[in-house]
Amino acid sequence: MKSGKLEKSLINLRKATDRFAEALQEPESSIVMDATIQRFEFTYELMWKTLKIFLEDIHGIRAVSPRLVFKEAYALSIIEHEDIFLEMIQSRNLLSHTYNEEQAEQIYKKCPLYLSAIKNLYQRISVY
Repeated sequence: MKSGKLEKSLINLRKATDRFAEALQEPESSIVMDATIQRFEFTYELMWKTLKIFLEDIHGIRAVSPRLVFKEAYALSIIEHEDIFLEMIQSRNLLSHTYNEEQAEQIYKKCPLYLSAIKNLYQRISVY
């Protein structure tokens, strides 16, 4: 049974995912790239924290870091491609600790893949 906290987190994740998708529909420019990356960052944060709540509420599993959350979700077949989610951790960390335009461009190009994985995850956990 979903808690109120999980319901609220799912609503916020859906909104963030929609905003992330919206940014990816814009013609590419430096401003759009920056906005897309920013939307990836906040969607990623909401996604792993929502999944953490889901694991606790639905499966009774306590995981305290993104890596552990994704590994548990993969073990339960909630996510199909663990490597994509682990790559998101690396991308998020690279963006947070330094700004390198070349790295930012590479991560921007991966954003459609990340969005697809996040949408798939949302669909799987929102039906419980």
